[in-house]
Amino acid sequence: MSDLKAMMEERKKLLGDMQQLNDRKDFSNLDREQWDRMDARYVELDGLIERAQRSARIDAELRKPAYDLPAVRAASAEKAVAADFAATPEYRNAFARALRTGEMSEVRALNTGSSNAPMPQDMQRRIWELMMKETPLRSLARVFQVATDQQITVETAIPTGYIVDESTSATDSYASPTSTVTESTGTFGRKTIGDFTYAVRSKVSYQAYNDYINGGTYLANKVAQALAQTEEQYLMTGDNSASATGNPRQPSGVVREINEADNKFTFTGGTTGQGWTGLTAEAVIETAHLVSPQYRRGPSLRWMMGDTAAKEIRKLKDGSNRYLWQVSDNVPEGLTNGINGSLYGIPVVISQFMPTGTAATNVAFVVGDFSNVEIYDRGPIEFMLDQYTDLAKLNVFLQTWKRSDLTVMVGASGYRPFAHAEFK
Repeated sequence: MSDLKAMMEERKKLLGDMQQLNDRKDFSNLDREQWDRMDARYVELDGLIERAQRSARIDAELRKPAYDLPAVRAASAEKAVAADFAATPEYRNAFARALRTGEMSEVRALNTGSSNAPMPQDMQRRIWELMMKETPLRSLARVFQVATDQQITVETAIPTGYIVDESTSATDSYASPTSTVTESTGTFGRKTIGDFTYAVRSKVSYQAYNDYINGGTYLANKVAQALAQTEEQYLMTGDNSASATGNPRQPSGVVREINEADNKFTFTGGTTGQGWTGLTAEAVIETAHLVSPQYRRGPSLRWMMGDTAAKEIRKLKDGSNRYLWQVSDNVPEGLTNGINGSLYGIPVVISQFMPTGTAATNVAFVVGDFSNVEIYDRGPIEFMLDQYTDLAKLNVFLQTWKRSDLTVMVGASGYRPFAHAEFK
C-alpha cells in the first residue's frame, strides 16, 4: 500500500510539473524533450497504479468469507432484478464467491429463486462482442431487444399517383379531360415475432472452470463461437418447419424469405441441372439490378454468398482468358469498381451457412440491403451450472443459451431490397 501511495504522489507532482512546463511562453526544443520524458513516466505510472489497485481489490475479495453477504429478502430481490441486478456489486460479489465455493444458492436467491441466473455483465459483454465478430448477418442486420411475442406492421404497397389534365382552351383537343384519378391507399401486413432458443452445453473440470471464468477469455470464446454459429445457421437457412419429435421448430431464415419473394435471376446457359457451369458475368449484373435502385446505396448493401460461390465467380474469364473479378485497387475494369473485396461495386460477405446445393431452383447467392433484416433478442445470454452429474470426476457442465427471432422485409414490385441468383 505504501508503494501505491508513493506512486500516486509522484504522479500528482509530475502532472503539476508538466502543466508548469507547458505554460511557458518560450517553449524550446529542450523543454519539449523534457516534457516528453515526463509524459512517458506519467503513462508508466498510470499503468503501475492501475495494476496495483486491481491487485488490492482482488486480494480484498479473496480474503472475504463466503458467508458474509447479508440475506436479501424476496421483495428487494425482485426490485433489484427489475433494475438489472446482474450489474450490481452485490451480485458480482456473490457470483465470485459461488465460483470459489461451489455454492450457487446465493446467486439464485439474488435472482428471485429461479433455476438459472444471468451472467455477470463483464462475461456477458465479452460473449456478445465475440458473437458480433463471428456472425456476419448480425453485424449487418438491425438488432432489437424484445420481452414477449409481438406483432409488427409491414408496409406492402403505397398509394398510386397520376398525372391530371389541366387544359382549359376550347380549341385544345384536350379540352375534355379524359384522365381519372383513381382512389388508392397503402396496404399493410403483419409479422409475428416469436423466439427460438440456441444452447451450448460445455463440460470442463472444476479447476479449469474456475480458471476460465476468472480469466474469462477461453471459455467465453468457445461458448460464443458455438452460439454464434448455431444461431447464424438457422437465422440464415431455417426452413420454417414445425416442431416434430427430434426436430425442433425452425425460424424462417433469410435465404428462405428471399427465395419466397421470387425476385431472382436464373442461370440461362447450358441445361437444367448444370450447376455452376451455367454461371456467367451477366448473372452477377442481372441479379444486382433486380434490387430496386433506392436500396442499392445503403451502408448495409452486400452480396451474401458461400465460399464456393465466391470461388466460381472469381474464375469467370473474358474472351482473352483474363479473370473478370480483379480484386485490386488499381483495376478500372471488370466486375469491381476498384474497391478491394467488392463485386460490381458491392462488398462481398462470405457466410459458411449459405446453401451449397446446386440442383435446379437452389439459391446460388443473394444481394441486398441487409438493414431490412431485423433480429429480435429475447433477454440476455443465460447459463446454468450443473455440478453434480459428474461430481465423482470433479467435472462440471456449463449450459449456456440465448433466444432470438428475425423478420425479413422483402418488399413488393418496385420496392425490392433483395434479389437472388438461382440454378436452372
